[in-house]
Amino acid sequence: MELVIKDRLYIPALLPKEGNFRQFNTKKEILRKIEITSEERECVGLKENQETKRIEWDTEKEVPLLIEFTSEEMNYLKQSFEKISDEQLPDDMWTVVEKIYNAIQDGKTE
Repeated sequence: MELVIKDRLYIPALLPKEGNFRQFNTKKEILRKIEITSEERECVGLKENQETKRIEWDTEKEVPLLIEFTSEEMNYLKQSFEKISDEQLPDDMWTVVEKIYNAIQDGKTE
């Protein structure tokens, strides 16, 4: 599955803040896979705009990251998203949820 920086910034916010030990380890592995490296941050100029308190980067220089999630990780993502399905979230966040749901439906975890 290809994820852009925006996807990778939103996913942690969509995951539960607590869970059992297995869920903790699954979440930790997902976060490790989607981490934005310091080299990547520098390449795209990722930074927080102090005036607007928003994270900005040069999308022209962005290269999507190909990530392979295990079936356990995909199930964890799906369950996490189902728990927030009635919440009010920005459309951009729902786009990330939709992208992952589509990958699950298509059987594409990579």
